[in-house]
Amino acid sequence: MTIHYLALNVYQYSYVKSLYAVLGGNFIVHKPRSAIHLMQNLHSYPSQAPSRNWYGLRPRLEHLPYHDFTSISGVLISTIQSHFTYHKERLTTINVGHGTGHKPDRNRDKTQYDYYLVDGPMRHNKLRQINGLKIREEQIVKTGNMRFDQVINGQFDRQKILDDFGIRDQSLPNIVFAPTWKWGGGTLLKYSERLITQLSRDYNLLIRPHYYDWRQIGAIRKFIRRGQYTNVYLIEPWNIRTKDTMENLAIADLLMSDNSSIAYQSLIYNIPIILIEPDSDNLREFPDEFNLRKVVDHWDAKAPVKTLVDQNLQKNKYAGELKDFLNNCFYFNDGRSTERAVSFINKLETGQH
Repeated sequence: MTIHYLALNVYQYSYVKSLYAVLGGNFIVHKPRSAIHLMQNLHSYPSQAPSRNWYGLRPRLEHLPYHDFTSISGVLISTIQSHFTYHKERLTTINVGHGTGHKPDRNRDKTQYDYYLVDGPMRHNKLRQINGLKIREEQIVKTGNMRFDQVINGQFDRQKILDDFGIRDQSLPNIVFAPTWKWGGGTLLKYSERLITQLSRDYNLLIRPHYYDWRQIGAIRKFIRRGQYTNVYLIEPWNIRTKDTMENLAIADLLMSDNSSIAYQSLIYNIPIILIEPDSDNLREFPDEFNLRKVVDHWDAKAPVKTLVDQNLQKNKYAGELKDFLNNCFYFNDGRSTERAVSFINKLETGQH
């Protein structure tokens, strides 16, 4: 049984890295930039069932026509909601998504898959609310968040990650600013300069743009150079090997974000979170038990941000509520989410599902 992974850009493939490490498989790519990024990130990536070429070092890529997968068979594991053609009798389709945030639905979100690997009640709720998407309960496979497994199982080396990021003054607390992009009301360009000027003297400020904002990095870099600011680090969002979201959060003492799903990913670390007031009214509202905005501090940009950061670093005043949110939003949190997903996929091959 051949496993095929589908995404539009390399950062979305980070949501299936743990599956690839166990099952191997082929990566579907549509454009040269994605192919280059995959080669850079997954060259000699450890896998128990490698599907590779070039002396077994490079990930195996499939350059297929956009939205036409009629030539493949086996299992397609998609991180995106996307319309495509395929032979239903030859290909089983699975959707895993790539984070659950407050962005509004799109027409393609109602694409039907055979199965959905669901990380928790929050995504389950979101899938149920998508207009036009009809899912039977037997299509829902409750796995938990596979990206949490390495954290729970103690597989991250904080010192190595700090060194990989090139953090010079490791005595300072680390503030990660990780906004979403403009479609979700992203705030990268609106607030980066203000955060740099107010925070970089006393903290390490790690700015992680959304992948779709990577073209804006140059403008921020110029501002840093002109002001000769130190302790500011720009994170390339296409590096999913050593500077992925979970590595960012592994060294974060506090997260600042807006409407990005990274705020929910950070719950596994139980670090303080400050959310910026949204720039867009066109956002999805979640029930209170899934809505972090009901709990953490907000920065509306009218007051100095440093005061709010200081308060949250001195005491993680919402630690108990954040732990509750972790269990509200995600299933299990026991370090075995990938194991559950692999078990289900293996059963597809034997017809035991």
